[in-house]
Amino acid sequence: MKRSELRTALRAAARVARDSEFTLIGSQAVHAFCRRPPAEVLLSQECDLYPRRHPEAAGLMDTELGRNSTFARRHGFYVDVVTPDLATLPEGWEARLKPFRVGRITASCLEVHDLLASKLAAGRLKDLEMVGALLKLRIGNALVLRRHIAKFPLASERQCARRRLRAVLEELNSRRRADNASR
Repeated sequence: MKRSELRTALRAAARVARDSEFTLIGSQAVHAFCRRPPAEVLLSQECDLYPRRHPEAAGLMDTELGRNSTFARRHGFYVDVVTPDLATLPEGWEARLKPFRVGRITASCLEVHDLLASKLAAGRLKDLEMVGALLKLRIGNALVLRRHIAKFPLASERQCARRRLRAVLEELNSRRRADNASR
């Protein structure tokens, strides 16, 4: 999803929810941290958000802006209405949110390392690819990411995320070595 598409989605969400404050917990949060996000962010067709002050509007947002909506068919992207409990997030994530503003509308976006930690916890291939892309572009930092992983509430979540981070870093190093060898 491009920045302009995210703006369109946020304007539509504000109109439908009659709310101007949202929390954005998915990959589109990267737009709050960089002007040129990697392809892994741009290829996504949805933004994961929820209304902060009017959570009761979530159902209406899903109907009007969700995957099977007229909005999605018209624009080629959609709003995936979520709740914060959907993602595994490090303790204290709420205090690290970063605003992304569209006029009077504010999407409070996950801090990039909280986002990466959440993606490692989810562990889908697309999540791991995004983690690798953001680390490679230095939008995220592995040392800071390790500190955020340490803030997961459960030991099993921490262990799994650390194991996945090691695999992502090994893949990045392997590609770097291959690139250097081919020069």
